Amino acid sequence: MKKTALTVFLLAATAAASAAPALNQTGNFTGAGIEIGAGAAKSDVKHIDGNEKTKADAAIRGSYNVQLGNSDWISGGEVSVKPLHRTVSSTAAGDVKQKADVGVSYVQGYRLTNDVMAYGKVGYHYGRFTGAGDKNLNGVGYGAGVKYAVAPNVEAGLDWEQTRYKKSDTKINNNSYMATIGYRF
Repeated sequence: MKKTALTVFLLAATAAASAAPALNQTGNFTGAGIEIGAGAAKSDVKHIDGNEKTKADAAIRGSYNVQLGNSDWISGGEVSVKPLHRTVSSTAAGDVKQKADVGVSYVQGYRLTNDVMAYGKVGYHYGRFTGAGDKNLNGVGYGAGVKYAVAPNVEAGLDWEQTRYKKSDTKINNNSYMATIGYRF
C-alpha cells in the first residue's frame, strides 16, 4: 500500500510541477479531452497453467495536457476506465475473469508536427479479478502511442499499454493494443 501511495503521489507531483510553469495552450493535443478506445488484449496469468486467449478490449479515458513553454513537448495526466467482464484464462479449476481496470497515468508526448504527437505513459492501475480466489490487484502500467489531429479538437490514435498486476504470489500481465478517437475541449 505504501508503494502504491508513493507512486500516485509522485505521479501527481510530477504532473503538477510540469503544468505549473507553463500553461501554454497553443496547438493541438492541449487542454482537457475525452476519448474512447477499442482493440484487443492478452493476459498472462503467472503460476497457472491456463489457456490465455486474445480478447476484445475497450477503454474510456479523460485527460488534461499542457504544452511546456514554447516547445513541442506536451505533458499531462490521464484517467482511464475499462468496463470489463472478460475471461482472461481458462484452467481445469475454472475461469479467471477480469471485472475492472482503473488507471491513473502521467503522459509525456512530443509533437512531431502540428498534427502528429508521439507519447509514452506510466501509471498506477487497479484491477479486480475473480476465479482462483477473488483478488483486488494493484499494478504499474506503461505504454506508448501516437495521435493524429484529424480536425481541430478531434484526435485519432494507436496505443499499446502493458499492465503488470501483482499481489502476493498472484501476478497477471496484460498487453493491450487499441485504436482511439477523442475530442479535446
